[in-house]
Amino acid sequence: MNQLTAYRREFHHYPENGWREFRTSARVAELLTEMGYTVAMGPDVIEPSSVGEPERLTPEQVQAEMDRAVRQGANERFVAMTQGWPGVMAVLDTGREGPVSAMRFEMDCLPYDEPEKPGYRPYDEGYLSCNPKSVHACGHDGHTAIGLGIAQALMERRDQLRGKIKLFFQPAEETFYGAQSIVDKGHLDDVMNFIAVHIALSAENKPLPSHTIACGCRDFLSDRQLDVYLEGRAAHPCGASQEGKNALLAACSAALNIHSIAPHEAGLCRVNVGEIHAGVCANTIAPNAMMRIEYRGQFPEISAYAGKRIFDILDGTAKAYDLTYHYVDYGEVPAGASDYAMMEIIQRAANKVPWFEKVYFEGNVGGTDDAAVMITKVQQNGGIGTYVGIGADATNTVHDPEFDFDEDCLQAAVDMCVFALEELHGN
Repeated sequence: MNQLTAYRREFHHYPENGWREFRTSARVAELLTEMGYTVAMGPDVIEPSSVGEPERLTPEQVQAEMDRAVRQGANERFVAMTQGWPGVMAVLDTGREGPVSAMRFEMDCLPYDEPEKPGYRPYDEGYLSCNPKSVHACGHDGHTAIGLGIAQALMERRDQLRGKIKLFFQPAEETFYGAQSIVDKGHLDDVMNFIAVHIALSAENKPLPSHTIACGCRDFLSDRQLDVYLEGRAAHPCGASQEGKNALLAACSAALNIHSIAPHEAGLCRVNVGEIHAGVCANTIAPNAMMRIEYRGQFPEISAYAGKRIFDILDGTAKAYDLTYHYVDYGEVPAGASDYAMMEIIQRAANKVPWFEKVYFEGNVGGTDDAAVMITKVQQNGGIGTYVGIGADATNTVHDPEFDFDEDCLQAAVDMCVFALEELHGN
């Protein structure tokens, strides 16, 4: 087994959800230090005040997660260096005048269980998730491994490069505030080139198989998430049903109407009710309900359209069922687009890697990634960035708990990124 695969499987075995990535952060920092980097961690990487209240852990939760990381083999010194906040940054400073570039690698996982199923490679080969409600079903374990591979290759080539290259190992991409907290810390203020990679995207609206690559995506969607709390009134369903105000039925009605929102002709529009929790017991009219809602738009006008329609539905539902509601707004991850100039650099780099037999210039994400926050910041600086799709045969689509992928893509991704950075930073 090669080193990149070993890294990927280690991170897969110890997945951690957003803002809980203490073992991953400590392990990444330890390996980067061994390579010769001086690392920044925790609040030296992210701006804690940027993390909204819904995502914040209590001090007791933070300590429990840090203790778990140590029990699972993390170096205690590096866990302590997080100061209760995950995130790692390493900077290759060549000491020679040149551009400033950055790459981003996510570390978090998704909050559900991985199946213990014979015939599923992580189960058969012993790297199945050991943490409940935690699974790397979106390739972030592979992205972290790619980042470490790039870091090693750059350190070996530092005498042939100029300028600075910043490597960010980011928490909380699957939730909120991960990328924003790094931008708000000011780490991208001087960055003019940005690259992020993602395993298992699409091109021509078809999944990218092994031996393919898409040099950039321009169809990012914004993403806004809401927790909506419906407040009704309990009553006996037989004795005094007229006194009840059924929050469960209201939530179901709202969910059906939200999923009936018409698409928008200007571009991609997505809405989803992902969770409903309601009621107290079988023989009581449900006095409360909670809905988790998200909506996405390719352009601001589409996002505004979807948001208005959702709140129209919530207002109408509250009136129809004679109840009230309040909500928690997690904020919005913006839409974005890769730059053609950076996509051309990736195209030249990919053509130097024999593993890539098919190079698509433009791919599809068709969804949201907070790499768009970083790309947008770099573009505001006058720079360029891209979000690259790395093809890999996969067992299932991303976000399926049985997602696994062709690990041969890892080395190809490292080689491609190094070639691109050599073009940007070569003497």
